[in-house]
Amino acid sequence: MLASGESRKEVVRPDFNQAIRIDFQGAQITADTGFLLLRGIDDRFRIIAPMEECLEDLRSSTHTKHSLIQMVQQRVYQIAAGYEDCNDADFLRIDPALRLVLGKDLQAGASQSMLSRLENEVLGQGAGLEALDGALTRSTDALWRRKNKRRLIIDLDSTEDPVHGKQEGMADNGHFGKNCFHPLFCFTSVGKITIPGLSVDKLMEICAIMPPTRQFSFKRGSFPG
Repeated sequence: MLASGESRKEVVRPDFNQAIRIDFQGAQITADTGFLLLRGIDDRFRIIAPMEECLEDLRSSTHTKHSLIQMVQQRVYQIAAGYEDCNDADFLRIDPALRLVLGKDLQAGASQSMLSRLENEVLGQGAGLEALDGALTRSTDALWRRKNKRRLIIDLDSTEDPVHGKQEGMADNGHFGKNCFHPLFCFTSVGKITIPGLSVDKLMEICAIMPPTRQFSFKRGSFPG
């Protein structure tokens, strides 16, 4: 990634693609160079790549422009960069930095409609949910190993998510007096989410087998029971 401006010696080359050169000469190539850092972190801790083993691509290869992993990377990187709205993909898909981290070179990334189908038809199903859970586990494990944590305090809390229709998984909730989703979340004492979207029924199943702290230690593998 070449630039013009003042000549300086500081140069950064991301590990995932040594052809990319980042210097500090003030060139305005993209407003979202944070995508490069996200890809570097992702590659270092192998957060998204292992999802490929869990996801089955049923699309015709002759009519496919973007792999499932490329689209997952695009959606995750966009959210991490502050672009939570999937509609943002329609202008970010041509951003030079995003194209580079996705390995698209001069080709554009996926559009909003393609990412929406990914969320609903792939990631929203059983195998997709397991793949996402594994990615979240790898990301939190990397954080705890980095901080050398030997003790972890977990806060459990539910949240109300009202629905306006007959969405799959919704139910009538007597406490809130409405139809809604009622997932349970696990947070660390500093607010980092560890296990998202756990249903109350699922929590009861876990508690019937072992205490929550023991289950967390077993699931994460890096903490003493």
